[in-house]
Amino acid sequence: MKKDEVLKYVESQGDADFIIRTETEEKTFLENYGKKIEEEQIPSKISELHNRYDEDIFSVIGQRKNPTEKTYEFTKRVLGDLKTKAEKAEALEKEMNSLRQQIKEGGNDKLLLDLENMKKAYQELEENKTSEITRVKTDFEKYKIQNELLSASSGLSFKKGIPEAATKALLNQAINELSQIAARQDDKLVFINKDGAPLRNAHNALNPYTAEELLKERLKDVLDTGKKAEGGPDLDKEIVKEYDKSGKIIKIALVIPDSVKSKVDLSEYLVKSGLLRGTQEYHEAYKEYSKALPFA
Repeated sequence: MKKDEVLKYVESQGDADFIIRTETEEKTFLENYGKKIEEEQIPSKISELHNRYDEDIFSVIGQRKNPTEKTYEFTKRVLGDLKTKAEKAEALEKEMNSLRQQIKEGGNDKLLLDLENMKKAYQELEENKTSEITRVKTDFEKYKIQNELLSASSGLSFKKGIPEAATKALLNQAINELSQIAARQDDKLVFINKDGAPLRNAHNALNPYTAEELLKERLKDVLDTGKKAEGGPDLDKEIVKEYDKSGKIIKIALVIPDSVKSKVDLSEYLVKSGLLRGTQEYHEAYKEYSKALPFA
């Protein structure tokens, strides 16, 4: 954008906060942020994903990997078992063809009985194999969708003070809910509404929602957007917040100086302390400390 366009846009946003960087500074920031995510979050996400694979394979075929077995080795072994069953079916079919040929050339009742038993064994094996392959294909697609959702969550940052158990529960709930409405269109992951059409983002030129966009929307109340009022102090040291199990703020405590004599003073002080107007934190603090204050 040109300088005059930037200034015009900033003026149109009122009291909103902005971070200004040069193109070189922005490139350096993005490179460093990418390295930070790669070093701090991706390894744990990969471990969590592998654990999901192990549990899903167990739910499908009832097998768990050995304690020292890697997930990819376990998956290879399971798929190898399926291949063995397929080869066994092929061998049975050859044996049946051989029996048919013997009967054609002059067989007897025993050969007919053997052939009938072979047919039953082949049919049962074929049905089991088809059913098992269908389940594996279905669950493999589920793995891929959950993998994409999990990868999309790697850059999300939750607000400090929310218990880790609560953030994990909220994230898992969001991933499970989005998995239920996820589908593939033109080999891309989309999310379908009740009419079967892709959900579209009105804030992104009506393009279909990405996994990251929907996760951010579902978890917006507990995500740390990184916004702070200019000149505000370190909130973790100045303000104490209490959350319920869902991650919603239920109480906020901070020291109000004697210089705050009215609701107007209180509002200005909260903003200077880093509580942005319109946020849940600002609302709870204003409601708590404005009760006994006159308007001005």
